[in-house]
Amino acid sequence: MNVYLLAVIAYLALMIAISAYKSRSIKGQDDFMVSNRNVSTFMLVTTLIATWTGAGSLIGGAGLAYRQGFSELWMSVGAWFGILLVYWFAGRVRHISQFTLPDILEKRYNGFARAIGSLAIIIAYLTIVGYQLKGGAFVLELTTGIPWQSGVTVIAVFVILLTALAGMKSIVTIDLINGILIIAAIVVAVPILFFDLGGFEAVVAALPPEHFSIMGGHNIIWAMAVFFPVFLLLIGEPSMYQKFASAKDEKSARRSVIGWIIGIIIVDTLICTLAILGRVKFPHLGADGNAERVILDIARFGLPTWAGFLLLAGALAIVFSTANSFLMAPATNATRDIIQRFIAKGMSEKTVVIVNRIVLIVFGLLSYLLITRFSNVLTMALTAYTMIGAAITPAVFAAFFWKRVTTAGGVSAIVGGMTGTIAAKILSDKPSVQAYFEGAFGIPGGELGEYIMIPAFAISVTLLIAVSLLGKKPPEEKWAVFFEKNNGGK
Repeated sequence: MNVYLLAVIAYLALMIAISAYKSRSIKGQDDFMVSNRNVSTFMLVTTLIATWTGAGSLIGGAGLAYRQGFSELWMSVGAWFGILLVYWFAGRVRHISQFTLPDILEKRYNGFARAIGSLAIIIAYLTIVGYQLKGGAFVLELTTGIPWQSGVTVIAVFVILLTALAGMKSIVTIDLINGILIIAAIVVAVPILFFDLGGFEAVVAALPPEHFSIMGGHNIIWAMAVFFPVFLLLIGEPSMYQKFASAKDEKSARRSVIGWIIGIIIVDTLICTLAILGRVKFPHLGADGNAERVILDIARFGLPTWAGFLLLAGALAIVFSTANSFLMAPATNATRDIIQRFIAKGMSEKTVVIVNRIVLIVFGLLSYLLITRFSNVLTMALTAYTMIGAAITPAVFAAFFWKRVTTAGGVSAIVGGMTGTIAAKILSDKPSVQAYFEGAFGIPGGELGEYIMIPAFAISVTLLIAVSLLGKKPPEEKWAVFFEKNNGGK
């Protein structure tokens, strides 16, 4: 049997065993949605690292690094700055939040903000789960020979099963293993490939000079266009808020952010470096249009079998750790923030868990269907990031940092960000619009979709500020809890 197929079977068997074991302790929604609020700092760090490192990094980001070099890290730098900002209010999130990010939206604004915010999260996160499935199938096809369509089905079934069995209880435990596995895999792979290629001088000689420049041949507008979607997504990232709500206390939530930023800088930089080394090892991938497979080709053909085995396991960990968390978040939002809040208010604890599991299955199937709507992983990622970054982040940021924001302002920002994202995506696909921007600004038509955050975010922020300033100041009870000084766990 193919040794890489054995790695897949072993990994999936371990994950299922953990989830099945954890499912025995699920007694109600606290257990299922927020792991009974007793997650330690170390487990928070590993689940945050594992969740944030997804197929967007493994495939889309690696493909961009292969083509552009270290300038790909502009996407990662967006996340790093976002995490730094999150540090200042992570403790307050644990203090305020009950289960989900829309809990915060309702507390600061109103029930409509909660509902419409949940809708934006559901749309964006089903897209993100979709490209995790796509990435997972890609991993299976290139390393085990499982046909892509069959691979998508396999990944979808296991993602749904792993998440539905025990919810957040299993996610934080699985991600403890996944986080360690991801870091170990790339820490081992980079030096092996680096020295196999002949060291620093040989690598530099084989690459274009632009691969080592800050912009990689692009301008600052391009850098900001890839920086801000990730930066804004992270600040409004719902599964992060759900995990902070799972922390055992406010101090644990805040301390976990320190470990998260250290770990993610290491992981992002090493994945980028590995992809660039992959260009030296496999220079034909770019010409063949297969740059996105570089990490997987390294695992299969560029490393000793044992190291390739480890890198494949790390690749699977990257896919599953993101897919389960990003499926859990919208399913919890739909269950708690729409069904339990507006439709079936009197559900028992056990019924809530059953409904959440049903929603998980439905959303997993919808994510599977979404795969056909986008041409590549990077396009899917940037569209989903924009939906969260433009629709959710301005309202969330204002809730914690601007006392003057009003309910109408927050709601307008969410609605404006959603509609702006959809409109910008539709327009960016039109040949006439692409031709105009290529002629006026030099943006290649095929890359216009990477810039949709700019108009969508501008619409959202403009509405947030203008509508708030035109209305009456909100009463102190609306914002006081968001500005308390001593709930950060210091």
